[in-house]
Amino acid sequence: MIRLLIYTLIVLAGAIVGPKLVENKGYLLLAIGDYTIETSVVAAVVMLLVGFALLQLLEWLLVKGMQGIGLTWSLPRRWRLRSSRKFTLQGALALAEENWSLAQKAMSKGAGAGELPLVNYLAAARAAHHQGDAEQTEAFLKQAEALPGSDAAVNIARIRYLIQDGELASARQCLEALPASLRARPTVLKLAHELYQRQQDWDAISRIAPALTKHKVLPQEQLQALPVEIERGALQACPTLEAVQERWQQLPRRTRKLDSIALAYIEALIRFQQATEARKMLMAQLTKSAPQALLLEVLPLCSEDAGESLIHQLQRHYAAPESAEYYDCLANLSRQIRQYREAKKYQRKAIELAPTRYRYSQLAELQEQLGEHSGALESYRKLLDRQLA
Repeated sequence: MIRLLIYTLIVLAGAIVGPKLVENKGYLLLAIGDYTIETSVVAAVVMLLVGFALLQLLEWLLVKGMQGIGLTWSLPRRWRLRSSRKFTLQGALALAEENWSLAQKAMSKGAGAGELPLVNYLAAARAAHHQGDAEQTEAFLKQAEALPGSDAAVNIARIRYLIQDGELASARQCLEALPASLRARPTVLKLAHELYQRQQDWDAISRIAPALTKHKVLPQEQLQALPVEIERGALQACPTLEAVQERWQQLPRRTRKLDSIALAYIEALIRFQQATEARKMLMAQLTKSAPQALLLEVLPLCSEDAGESLIHQLQRHYAAPESAEYYDCLANLSRQIRQYREAKKYQRKAIELAPTRYRYSQLAELQEQLGEHSGALESYRKLLDRQLA
């Protein structure tokens, strides 16, 4: 609207001034050195306007020419960028389809002139790792490492691949080389937990347990069970009997009452040939209402020559519990003291409560021991029953 108003004013000014200039053309004399130019004012104004228009046209041509040259220079780069996008898309689709060979080739080709070469190299490393090519995986990680801002992503990927390849010592070295701020990230904490678990380093897991809980790195059930898992694992990993007993004494009384912790201690005592102490501990841990299946399973391992006494104690404490594991335990104890008929009776009772292939196989062995070959054959036939666990 404003532009239209300006044009209108110019036309009106021309309409007013034009006739005046035609009537009074005026005279203009321009002398430069030995040269003189004589013309009317109107002609001079017209020449100025034409000259200004020519300058504007020349400027426009120069700008367009420069733009054309710039476009020509940028064409190869545009082609490379377009090609990179094509390879990156192809690689992403191959990753989704788990076509690792194609993904590796496409992602590596798309990295050269790509917009996000770091993503391409990391994806290519992942594809190479899935193919079991550790050397190529490391090569892609090194290429990614050379890019700015890649340290965190590359180090996390390298640690993950080392753990998956079983290179636990190298993974631990890389993990400990990370700055503290990076080690506090949830992703790194999860990798650290997995690494320490595989190394059976329960003290290290204990150190990161508060951070695991704070950041909710693991599922809630796992976090709740973590303190027990740590103590149980630490007891199992103790290299000597003295270390086991020292660790046990350091535990709070409430923790020592937990069946899983007590079982780990009992198993450690059995491992160091302390059967009497293990047996005493186990019998004290059994509840009065119903025996715990996990403890009953271990009892025959520490019975030594006390099998008959243990059977009497169990029968005295528990009249007729509805527990297949209880009768399994009695059957195993009876076997140890060569009371095969009693063992067969208890094994049948366990089968009545919870028939399984394993229990039928145990019964068949007892029947063979007693010379009951037809009964043993029938028990072995039960092993073919697919409905049994």
